Order: sequence, then structure tokens, then C-alpha cells
Amino acid sequence: MIFSYIKHISSVFILMVFSTIMFLLPTATINASSPPIEVIEFSATSEFPNGIRFKVKATSTSNIESIAVRFKIGLISTGVYEYLSYEPADTVEAELFYSTNTLAGYIPPETIIRYTFEIQDSNQNVYSTEPQDLIYEDARFNWDRVSQDEVTVAFHGPIQSRAETILQVIIDTLKNMGPVLGAETDEPIRVTLYNNQKEMLDALPIGSAAVGRELITEGMAFNEEGSLVVLVGGSMANGTASHEVTHILNHRAGHSIFRRIPSWLHEGLAEYGNIEPGYSYSYALEFAIASDRLLPHLFMQTLPGDPEDIIIFYGQSRSIVEYMIFLEGNEGMRQLLKLHQNGTNMDEALTFVYGMDRLELTNAWRKELGANPYVPPNIAESKPTAVSYPTVEAFTLTPKAGGMTVSDSIDSNNANDIHSTSGSCNSKSNTGADLGVVSMFIFIGVLGSRSFKRRP
Repeated sequence: MIFSYIKHISSVFILMVFSTIMFLLPTATINASSPPIEVIEFSATSEFPNGIRFKVKATSTSNIESIAVRFKIGLISTGVYEYLSYEPADTVEAELFYSTNTLAGYIPPETIIRYTFEIQDSNQNVYSTEPQDLIYEDARFNWDRVSQDEVTVAFHGPIQSRAETILQVIIDTLKNMGPVLGAETDEPIRVTLYNNQKEMLDALPIGSAAVGRELITEGMAFNEEGSLVVLVGGSMANGTASHEVTHILNHRAGHSIFRRIPSWLHEGLAEYGNIEPGYSYSYALEFAIASDRLLPHLFMQTLPGDPEDIIIFYGQSRSIVEYMIFLEGNEGMRQLLKLHQNGTNMDEALTFVYGMDRLELTNAWRKELGANPYVPPNIAESKPTAVSYPTVEAFTLTPKAGGMTVSDSIDSNNANDIHSTSGSCNSKSNTGADLGVVSMFIFIGVLGSRSFKRRP
């Protein structure tokens, strides 16, 4: 009985203490239905290719001091933080236009932008909106989409069956190359299809668009964002999509903050993963072997500048990747990419996996193809070639010793102009075709192709 009475008194005391504490607490803390800052509306709108427009309308019990937007671009790990413009008050409408039509600020179409707004008032209250996703779609067209797993293909116009084919090509490529590279295939990949070159040019980065007006760009991968664009109007669309999506997988499997994947490995793997490859690279490789024009591609930092050499480079790169997988299988390639990703230089990584550095691997591969070994130039023994400079002669109106008349100069220049238009292996024909490339493909048309069997 006494115990029950004590228990009753204790309960009453606890209730009184709790009521007192609740009474002393600030109203703003317990009244969740009336926060000091309220967001009335907000939005993010794609105005691709120019940029993204962010808008917020908010109110507060005191003046709003700052409104910022925090957003993440695709799969890029770092984010962007920008302040919006507005006139200070307790109720404001703020706006920010984030430009993407520069080379540094470029964002590819269909990239997912995840954003949130942060608002602070003069009483140091802070409010953040829930994260929202914006598809940064090309605002010039009305888009439809087809999806499977983590791959989404955007298209416009009556080409849904074509889009479904591209989608299946990419799914098949991921299934084939995932085990080879050890890359993540469950992260989103966004694809935009353009029906003609004119449409696609304005969707590319500024520098690429300038080049594209001279050369037809079939596709482009944006590795960090996990996006790619494909020109769907041509016959090479399937192969282009397969090649470009493999670049994204290469990046995920082997990208390093210390050094980038070398071009020969990046392009070689992309062509190895291409489920609809063309024949030109194989023919170019045969031509290079027969004419002793193989490039030292494992030692080249970038792609060559000559059109013929670019085709040969791609053929060599695919062939040596086939050879490496023939030697050590998929496990060897996965191990090589992981070592590279962890910062190991290429010679050390190759030696660890294949027992050969770049030079030894190059010559083992050349021997397998029946080509001559590569002998690096001996820089220590090389000597600079003397350059002869022409004697400077004065122009005169009347002939004299050691001088040159104006008429002689004009005749000489005309002769040079005439000579420069004569045909050669590197000149352009009347139709604009490169005679060197034409002659190469006439030669390689009679050759077969060599390849290595894939080893699991």
C-alpha cells in the first residue's frame, strides 16, 4: 500500500517536471507545423545547350540572407555550390542561370542533375529542400525514352525501333565487357540519339563542334558523367554505341587520379568490346605489317595526326589487346586496370601481370604477327641535323650581282604554286578524297586479317 502511494506521488512529480520543461522550450522548436522559413515553390529547368535555370520563392519570419543551390552532375563525385540573386526581404523570388555553353562548364545532354536549395535568414535559421533530379535534356526537341536495367536511351521522332536496337546493343556490350574489365555495370548510363549531324553538332562541346563541321562525328562518350551521344542516322550507329559505352566502362575500371588510361589501351579495349566492328582497322593493320609501317603505339601519348596512321593505330590497339587477353585472359586485364587505377605505372603493371614491359610486349606481339621488331631510337647517340638557311638577297628593279629582280621573285613564286597543286600521296583529289588513304585501301583489299582467339 505504501509502495503504491509512493509510486503515485513519483508519477505526479515526473509529470509536473515534464510539463515545466515543455513550457520553457521555444515555440519554434516544438511547433513543427510553422517553421521560420517556408519555401513556396522552386524549380530547375533545362535550357540545353545554354544552361540550367534555377528558381526559388521563399518566405521567412525575418529577412532572408542567402539562397544557394547545391547540385551534383551525373556520376561526378564533386558537387557545385552557387548563390542565387534576389532583393533582400522576408519574402523573396531568387534566380540563377548556370551556364554550360563553355568548354569548362559543358554538361552533356541527358545527364542527371541532383539538386537541393539551402536558405538562411537573419536569425540564422537554415532550411534545405529535399533533393530533386533534373534530366538535363536537349531543350530543342521533345524526347521519348526506352530503358532497361540502368541504361536509358533518349530519342525524338519516329525512330523508336532504332532506339530499342541501340539499347540492346549497349546491354549486350555491358554483359560482354563487364567480366573483361571488372567495371561497374549497375551504375546509370544515359544515351542521347541524334538523327543527323546538324542536330548533334550543337550538342557537342565547343571545340568538338568546330571539328565536327569538318569531320562527321559518329558518337562521343562522357566518361565521368556516364553519358554518351550517338549519331543514329548512319549505318555505323550500332558499332559506335558499343565502342563509346566501352569507353565509359574503361574509365570506371581503370581511371586513376594519378594518370589517365593510355590511348592505345583505351581505344584497343573499346574496339575489342565493339560487337559490330568494321573491317577497316583489320585491313589497316595488315597494310601496316606488309609495308613495315607499324607504329610504336604503346609509346605514343596521344593519337597520331595523320589520317592513315589513326586507322593503323586503332587496328594495332585492338590487336594487342586481343593478344594480351589471349595470354592472360580476362583476369589479367582486370588486374592490369586495377594496378593502373591504384597508381602503378604502365611498365611496372605490365611486368607484374604479363612478365613484360611495353617494349617486350610490343616485340612479342610483333613476332606473333610476323612483323619486324621495334627498335627504339637511341636518344643519347642521336645528333641534331644542321639546318641550312637561304642567303638573304635584296630585291632590285635592275639586275646586279648578288641580287634578285622582282620579276624573278614573281616567276619563282608562280612556279612553287604550280608545283604545290600537283598530285601526291598526301594531296587531295578533286573530290576531296585523300589519295594516300585511297591507295592504302586499294592495297589492303587483297589482304586477309589476323586475330587472336579470346581466352576467358
